[in-house]
Amino acid sequence: MVHTAHVNKSAGKGTDPGVHSAIGKRLKAYYDDVASEPVPDRFLSLLDALDEAESASKTSGRK
Repeated sequence: MVHTAHVNKSAGKGTDPGVHSAIGKRLKAYYDDVASEPVPDRFLSLLDALDEAESASKTSGRK
């Protein structure tokens, strides 16, 4: 008896859909880890500086 598996066309020929699911789960876990890390102080300082520059440009009439 020959066993054939149904392959999702968007997954690519010969690729097991379970592999894509496992990769997706690992990527989500990695993303969740990174997203839960605190924002570095340097980035917060840069964001504050950008906000100040944007506010200053609005008050001076520039876009």
